[in-house]
Amino acid sequence: MVQILLIFPLLLWNFGLSGGTYTPPQARVEPLYPKGIRISIPDEQGITLVAFHVRINEEFEGLEAGTIAVDVLRVRNGRWKYEDRTTKLKLGDKVYYWVHVVYEGLGYNLLFQEHEVTDFYDVSGNRVNVNGDPISSGADNPNCQISPTLVVDISTGKRNAVCAGQLLFEDEFSTFNDTIWKTIEQFSRAPDYPFVIYRNDMRNVKVGAGELQLTPTLMEKEYGKDFIEHGSLTLPKCTAKVDTPECTRTAFGSYILPPVASGCVNTRNSFAFMYGKIDVRAKLPKGDWIYPVMTLEPLDNDPNAPDTIQQLRIAESAGNEQLQVIGGSDISGHVIYGGPIAHLTAASTGPAERARRYSPEAWSDSFHTYTLEWRKNRVVVKVDDVEYGSATIDANFDKPFYITLAVGAGGSTEFPDQTSSGLNQKPWRNVASKALFDYYNSTPVWSATWRNTDRDLRIDYVKVWAL
Repeated sequence: MVQILLIFPLLLWNFGLSGGTYTPPQARVEPLYPKGIRISIPDEQGITLVAFHVRINEEFEGLEAGTIAVDVLRVRNGRWKYEDRTTKLKLGDKVYYWVHVVYEGLGYNLLFQEHEVTDFYDVSGNRVNVNGDPISSGADNPNCQISPTLVVDISTGKRNAVCAGQLLFEDEFSTFNDTIWKTIEQFSRAPDYPFVIYRNDMRNVKVGAGELQLTPTLMEKEYGKDFIEHGSLTLPKCTAKVDTPECTRTAFGSYILPPVASGCVNTRNSFAFMYGKIDVRAKLPKGDWIYPVMTLEPLDNDPNAPDTIQQLRIAESAGNEQLQVIGGSDISGHVIYGGPIAHLTAASTGPAERARRYSPEAWSDSFHTYTLEWRKNRVVVKVDDVEYGSATIDANFDKPFYITLAVGAGGSTEFPDQTSSGLNQKPWRNVASKALFDYYNSTPVWSATWRNTDRDLRIDYVKVWAL
């Protein structure tokens, strides 16, 4: 092992010159009580080796061997993991590390990472205090007023009580935490059927300047027109069921490949709750026929029953600077909507059915804080602490929901037929067999409105509170 480690830095350096676009996933660091450390990354198809180099309270200057220097050759329970029971850590210690990943035969490095010790865990992954006792939710605290909010243990499905007003979830996106957010890669599906491919690609999902940035891009610019109209595509990191239309598609006739790639992340595998308040501070995307997805979705969602899906929409707004129903109301980016959805089809396109708020300036011009308060039987929506609507909900919403963030384009439910964006009519009909093809044929018109980063959904933070 020592000899391998002595020559390995040179190999890593050569691997690091692979020039690919792959980025290794972020590592999870767990200080163990009373002694030990566990560090791991999630498995991805194509990974064949992971090496961890770790130092305690001593920074790396480059590709150097760590005090801990280990090659992991086998994935266990979906993670590439190193664990020892000898490393002694205390609160405030800094764990400096870098990770080397061999992906599809090439080496990639995640350099200059650090983790400050603020928590300890037992060997089962439960957070404990410095005495080794499990940390309770606070619900057994005599000073705690029990909230109606429940937080789900994803691994067991147990619903745990929490204290009123307790902060349950917070991400300010200093980095992309893939232990919280799952990046979706699949062809889109019900209920919206947007004309997009959601991809695990830094062109569509990334963190920068303290923001999560979800960006729609044109597939034609990457693959060409002929590929969109006649090609076949299998998504290499597909998060849906393999060998289904959500992972593999072939263009045929007017059933072309989706012309837009975009970003989508969710907390389905890490965090779900029942009743509570969620704040999302965001700058909405601007551009014709795109829209933000800031939604709570049920943990038990059945994708085979799209007409019965429930959603709680934190906020939504068209990216179009001008958009009007012919002979009707303004539904442009000057209007936001929010609230519950219990049944959504192309025949019942629903923004008009939900609470709405108009602004003289487009909501996509600047950051705003969008809030949804979810109680039993009732949902309230706010923007910048101003309530603009509420709705009564039935018992179908009395179950855990998780968070989804994305950017959609087109689709069969978000944009009513018989609408115009300035001088341009909507180029497709929601129920038409050639809807996707008609949308694609008007790419030169709508893509001209997707300017630089204006098309991004930019998330400053997400916070969830107990009621």
